[in-house]
Amino acid sequence: MRTRRMIISLCLLVLTGVCSAAPAGEMSEGRYKNYYADGWFGTYALREFDKTAPPPGVNWFVEDAQDWLARAQREGWVVKHKPSEAVNGSIVVGYHEGLVWVGVAREVTDKGLVFETVMGGEGKPARYWMKFADLSSAIHFQGCILPLRTPDAKQVSPMLDYKNIRGASGSAWPVKEFDKSAPKPGFNWQGPEKEWVAEAAEKGWATGKKPSQAKRGSLMVLYNRALKRTKIAYVRDVVDSIIVFELVDPPYSRVITARLTMDQLQDGGALGGYLFDSVILPERKKR
Repeated sequence: MRTRRMIISLCLLVLTGVCSAAPAGEMSEGRYKNYYADGWFGTYALREFDKTAPPPGVNWFVEDAQDWLARAQREGWVVKHKPSEAVNGSIVVGYHEGLVWVGVAREVTDKGLVFETVMGGEGKPARYWMKFADLSSAIHFQGCILPLRTPDAKQVSPMLDYKNIRGASGSAWPVKEFDKSAPKPGFNWQGPEKEWVAEAAEKGWATGKKPSQAKRGSLMVLYNRALKRTKIAYVRDVVDSIIVFELVDPPYSRVITARLTMDQLQDGGALGGYLFDSVILPERKKR
C-alpha cells in the first residue's frame, strides 16, 4: 500500500534532530500472524505489543496503519489520544496527509515518551526520547493502542451464521454490521450475493452502481469476473475519494480493513481481481 512505501521517509524526516537515539533490539524476521508482511517496519511494533498484551493479542488485520486505532478499539483494546496516556508496550500511531508513523512505547516520563521505531537502511529498530509537544507537532500523534482490554471486550467470531446467511461464506459478518445502522427491517432479501443489489432494490432499499454512491454503513458488492466469485464488504467510512471497508477472510476467520480510492476499486489489480460491482445503502428508497 502507498502508506507502507512512504512511512520510512516520514520517520527519517521527523526524527532527525528532535530525538536522542540509542540502539534497540534486533528486528524480528518473518510474516506475522499470516498477514503482516515480511520486513515491513510496522511488524516490529505488533510483535512487541503482543509480548505484554493479554490474549488474543493483535487481532486487527488492516491494510493501512492509518486505520489501526479505530479498528483496534472496535476489537476491544483501550485506545488513548494523548501521548501522556501511553503505557509501556503501547503502539503509538501518527499520521498526516497520507504519511503514517508507528512505534512502540518503552517508558513514559513526566515530560515525554521513550519509544522504539524501525528506520530505513538496515531495518533495525532504534530507541528515541521525544517531548510530548514534539510528538504532537513532529509526527502528528493521533493516538496509542494500550496493551489492555476494555472491561466489556468480547472476542466474537466473524464466521458465525446470521439470519439466513452462512458464516463460512464471509457474508454474514458484513450484513450484521449493516443491520446495526440500517433502519428496520434490516437485511431482508435472499439469493446469491451477486444478485443481492437487485433483490434489495425490490425490497425497497436504496442502491447504486457507482463507487461514488457508497456511504458509511453500506454493503459493497465486489465481483471477480475470472473466478466468478462475489465478496461482500461493509463500508466503514468514506473520506473524499477513499472508501474504508471491511471484509471477512474465511480461511483465517478474520476481518480485514482496507482503504482504496474509488478508482482503485475499479482496477482489477488492487484487490486480487475483485472489482466494485454495486452498493446497497443503509436507507430505504424515497417514495
